[in-house]
Amino acid sequence: MGSERDFDVIVVGSGAAGLSAALSATEAGASVLVVESEGVVGGSSRLAGGVVMASRSKLQKAAGIEDEEGALYREYMSINGWDLSAGPVRAWASSLGETVDWLSANGVPFYEQMIFGGDESRARGHCVEGGGQALVTALAAACKKAGVDIALGRRVERLVVEDGTVVGIESGGETLTAGSVVLATGGFGANPALLEQFYPSSYVEDETFYIGADGARGDHVEFAEQLGAQLTGVDRGLRMLNPGVDKVHEAFLPGWTILVDRNGHRFTDETAPYGILDALMRNRGNVGFVIFDDACVRPPADKADRYRDAYKQVWPNHAPFRPKHYTAEVMELFADHERVHIANTVEELADAIGVPRAELAGEIDRYNGLVAAGADTDYNKPAKFLNPLSTGPFYAVEVRPTAVAHTGYGLKIDESGAVVSRNGHAIDGLFAAGECTGGISGRVYMGSGSSLSSAAGFGRISGAAAAKRAARTAVTV
Repeated sequence: MGSERDFDVIVVGSGAAGLSAALSATEAGASVLVVESEGVVGGSSRLAGGVVMASRSKLQKAAGIEDEEGALYREYMSINGWDLSAGPVRAWASSLGETVDWLSANGVPFYEQMIFGGDESRARGHCVEGGGQALVTALAAACKKAGVDIALGRRVERLVVEDGTVVGIESGGETLTAGSVVLATGGFGANPALLEQFYPSSYVEDETFYIGADGARGDHVEFAEQLGAQLTGVDRGLRMLNPGVDKVHEAFLPGWTILVDRNGHRFTDETAPYGILDALMRNRGNVGFVIFDDACVRPPADKADRYRDAYKQVWPNHAPFRPKHYTAEVMELFADHERVHIANTVEELADAIGVPRAELAGEIDRYNGLVAAGADTDYNKPAKFLNPLSTGPFYAVEVRPTAVAHTGYGLKIDESGAVVSRNGHAIDGLFAAGECTGGISGRVYMGSGSSLSSAAGFGRISGAAAAKRAARTAVTV
């Protein structure tokens, strides 16, 4: 593709979305530059656990898992009440199996074993050996081999627009031109002001923290204002429960706890996926109490094995998860913290957390009855996690969903990844992928792998579309 412009495609951001877009565009014959604001490749993707959600991949089929065509799309839409951009979601979901095959062919190392990342009907979690960093490393190597240029430490200040068409970027006082630009700048979890404005249910001053890279500042919001792009997805993303005693991320609750609301009532299987817990907490004022007893943190020797296996969630070839907060040592360390309550009786514990004595005591009595019967007929928690709460002292830790793992407010895109303007037309020359897009993440996060699959999937889609648009508008010299 010969032309007077500097590159056929410029990609802003080097996470999974940006690298996938760059590699996809290069495969389509485009010359590509990736511009990254930070000094290292990978964005928040390099910090991810490394699960990619997909259906009908070669890996899934090799594992003997049959997945009906269209099932992932329907389940993804249904869990979000169909309040999403259905066309783009369909295009993305239907191509995810091919995307995982493509990642694998480009050196991303996947385990053979599949996992359930959330509440899906069949295992669709493809686990990268080495996590998000390994995925980024493989994609970056593939991009380098394909001839992609990557410029680090170069934040893009603005997009260059001529007659309504995006024709390049400005960075560090330099203008670079392109046939297409792909925005893959990530979310805004590292920007407290934007969290408060666009993800208010996650925001508690001096408590909310982001599980991601410092570069996730929400640059896409500024670009949208510059171009008149449509933004969508207010108050969507993924929040995880945080006890507020520190900013240490803990994705899951130990199975031997119970989670109650401000009335002292249990409302879920405590081993539920974090996306489900996020949605349930939203419906209960975003405050809950994790309840457990002394036997949970100091189990007697003859019952230690019952408490050692605390989590339903497992990753291939990984050691079992261990509690980070719900331990005797942490409870002693934070015994005087306003969010940690310790009492000799259940009734005293109820007083400490401000719930009716009879309600909490009755709830725990009911739970202990279910434990004795060997089946949680209220919420179907697996029997292996059913242990009685009967040994004082008793503990209650107030939790709120203030650990932000993903933000879902961003640029509206069509099925090709083209950015849509406020007047409903695609902005010529501009595409987007990953966490900077909106309308893809709903009010319920489907499960582990949703974010990376969105990044890689729409990165691959938008990169190919950007290359096609650049080829169509090239000026041959």
